[in-house]
Amino acid sequence: MKSVCSLFVALCIAVSTIAAAEIHLAPNGDDIAAGTVATPLKTFSAVLTKLQQSQYAGDTQVILHDGVYAIERPIELGPQHLPTAGTLTFRAAPGAKPSISGGREITGWKVAGDGAWTTEIAEVKSGDWRFRELFVSSAPATRARHPNEGYLRIEKSLPDRRSGFTFNAGEVPLEAVGAELVFLHDWSMSRINIASIDAATHTLKTQFPIGPNAAHYAIDNFEPHPRFYLENHPDLLDAPGEWYLDEVSGTLTYLPREGETPENTRVFAPLAEQLLVVRGTEDSPVRGVRFEGIEFQHAAWMLPPEGYASSQATMHEARDSSPRSKSRGIMPAAILLELAEDCAIVDGRIANLGCSGAWLGSRTKNCRIERCVVEDVSGNGVNIGEDRTRRVDGKLWSEAAPQQIARGNAVTDCVVRRCGRQFFGSIGVWVAFAAETQVTHNEITDLPYSGVSVGWLWNPTPTPVEKNVVATNHIHHVMQRLSDGGGIYTLGRQPGTRLAENHIHDIPLNAGRAESNGMFLDEGSDQITIENNLIYNIDKSPLRFHKAEEMFVRKNVLVCRDAATPPLRYNSTKAETVQQTNNIVLTADKFDLATYQKRVANCGPRQSPPYLAPAE
Repeated sequence: MKSVCSLFVALCIAVSTIAAAEIHLAPNGDDIAAGTVATPLKTFSAVLTKLQQSQYAGDTQVILHDGVYAIERPIELGPQHLPTAGTLTFRAAPGAKPSISGGREITGWKVAGDGAWTTEIAEVKSGDWRFRELFVSSAPATRARHPNEGYLRIEKSLPDRRSGFTFNAGEVPLEAVGAELVFLHDWSMSRINIASIDAATHTLKTQFPIGPNAAHYAIDNFEPHPRFYLENHPDLLDAPGEWYLDEVSGTLTYLPREGETPENTRVFAPLAEQLLVVRGTEDSPVRGVRFEGIEFQHAAWMLPPEGYASSQATMHEARDSSPRSKSRGIMPAAILLELAEDCAIVDGRIANLGCSGAWLGSRTKNCRIERCVVEDVSGNGVNIGEDRTRRVDGKLWSEAAPQQIARGNAVTDCVVRRCGRQFFGSIGVWVAFAAETQVTHNEITDLPYSGVSVGWLWNPTPTPVEKNVVATNHIHHVMQRLSDGGGIYTLGRQPGTRLAENHIHDIPLNAGRAESNGMFLDEGSDQITIENNLIYNIDKSPLRFHKAEEMFVRKNVLVCRDAATPPLRYNSTKAETVQQTNNIVLTADKFDLATYQKRVANCGPRQSPPYLAPAE
């Protein structure tokens, strides 16, 4: 009898475990509820507590019902939240489009006689909240700027080539002291506050140096009259869709666009600095976590204390008056995975961010971003891998523990667009120190700098970077603001890396000194195969090599603007190190896209991401 009772109890426990393996979450739920479909929980904090305390023994699903889930701190998921066996999935309920928002809705608008909307935000006035982004009707609004479109050009750099410049008379509003100078270098940018504007000498000076410390970022190094504009000053607020935040009074002012009213318009500002962190340990990586059908939006990032001085891919100086002030680090991402394996973000949207989008980071293995829309992001769209700054036993990790390289990660069937909105040196998909990465079947477009970047070492020294694949992507209308990049950009030695079957077009004439290309194989690029790509509508050469080593160029269709444009351009590269086989070279007047429709049809997402509007 005792054994029968024991069996009955065990069966009850097993049934209970299976039934409890589905947790429901809704914005109108209750954190003391059971977490069933009828009585859902309300917050992710309650869900994580339930996961940690329950120790489920099978596949576990957290079902997100429709609505906005407002958070002020990131959702932090670790090994302690995983079931003892099986996977953990966070997914949208059938027909739902749940949104995880790190923003706060702005309300209390008053309409002035001139039509401007204003509201006072107590947390801003008290100094507890600042923000650089405003999202109106699910899209970024424009920070007050001058000129409203395009750029100005400096007249001449000051003698120190760092502290400011003279400008053409009448071009700069004299009252704009304290505004942010947005300064464009060839492949990077600076954002530094203005200290003074002298009317008599037409001189603008900044509070801190323009450009990173390296000599080549001097104001006039790349060209004598580089571009700039001004941003974030009340006297620049003059066009519909612009906004300005007075951080002293806490007053936010917005100039509505036609048809917008406080009643029909929702406005959000970012508060949380990250939305999701999935982080394991060396001994216990996070394994088998999926996020399906979920939108992630509204995350903040503030500039360093002494302004933003960057190289490419959002690498920027710390500028915090410490001994490390001139060292560079990368901008954080709203979603971060570290020490994670076999995790995925699927069928989602990552958007409206003041930082970078998603990062499959240090020591990740076989993690994926699939069928997602990544858009309206201030920094990089997606990061994969890491740089070399992390140390193991006092040495660079890539030398002391090369097996720790991020390996087997993928970005597939995604749309990546309108990234680098604030920080123009950003990349659509940045692959740093990583191996066996797959960047395939994506559409990557409308970017200020390069579409995909692979590698992060400016010489051919052997590293664990290898066998990355960038293939069957549709990359177009990138390099829209900066220069010296391309649809695909590479650095360093990468045995087995393939850039194949991509459809790359519409790379404009470089605005700075260095040209932009369909692909730019930069310093140290070595052991890379470029094959079966279709590249056209490039204002300069389809392919360019700079201090590159042994490369293999096979079976590409390379369309040149005219007969005077070489299909391959060599900068400090020996032509004989680039092995060319069976490429087709045409001039634009001899090129017919219809001939290559089979190639075109194979590129880009194979299935439209669910968050992409039907018309797109």
